[in-house]
Amino acid sequence: MRIDIHAYVGHWPFRQLRGNSCEGLLAKMNEFGIDKAVISNINGIFYKNTQPANEELYQAVKPYRDRFIPFAIINPTYADWKYDLDVCCNDFEMKGLRLYPQYHDYEITNPACIDLVKAARDYDIPVAFSLRLTDLRQRSWLDVQKVRFDEKIYDEQLTLDDIATVVNEVPDAKYIVLHARPCVYEKEESINILKKAEIVFDTVRGSGVPVTGPNGYSIVQTLQKYGKEKVAFGTAAPFMDYCSPFIRIEVMKADEADEEIKQLLWSGNALRILGMRD
Repeated sequence: MRIDIHAYVGHWPFRQLRGNSCEGLLAKMNEFGIDKAVISNINGIFYKNTQPANEELYQAVKPYRDRFIPFAIINPTYADWKYDLDVCCNDFEMKGLRLYPQYHDYEITNPACIDLVKAARDYDIPVAFSLRLTDLRQRSWLDVQKVRFDEKIYDEQLTLDDIATVVNEVPDAKYIVLHARPCVYEKEESINILKKAEIVFDTVRGSGVPVTGPNGYSIVQTLQKYGKEKVAFGTAAPFMDYCSPFIRIEVMKADEADEEIKQLLWSGNALRILGMRD
């Protein structure tokens, strides 16, 4: 079984995306042998009120619930987020959350964000943070990803140290890190926190060879440092091409990742964090 833990439908304001509908994404999944994909609606990143985007997603995935695993996008600084979360979990049967503090303009340690993470824990669903959405070196001049932290504003992506601060606040929640980049700059304290957490890093910026580059990380080194339960396959479709993510896993040698570990990457770790069975 293969599960893509990182995909989207919807529109990106700054460039055209291809295959950004359920039908388009499903065609790629069928072509490459992907059984299920975790998806959110990109529109929710830009709507002032995110709930209409979740409603759009709910309607779009209705014919494909056997293939798509919908994640809501919630803005914890929006007044009615608790009601929206309840609707998404109970009425729409969404299986997780994705949060975008860079675009919804709040600190990752904002008490409202921490409250939302705690609420997700109580609903027993994972919370996904995306360290970025596009390569900052190639973004549109209109795409300003502002990160608020320690009462300062940074025009850059989130880091695993930022994620660790949230995990430290709510250690018993479940987490997914999208566009992850472990084994690069995180502090030793953050590493210790993340090792103990129920968390997975996606493979979008990963490399199948044991080398860390200026814009990626080594999957092999991450498996060695964090353990085989911490990495899950993702494509970031339709932002990224749909071919290279597969190569990153298949290129690993048997002594770096045997078939058991590869199966965890393909689906086992995703199933665990999602609370699903094969």
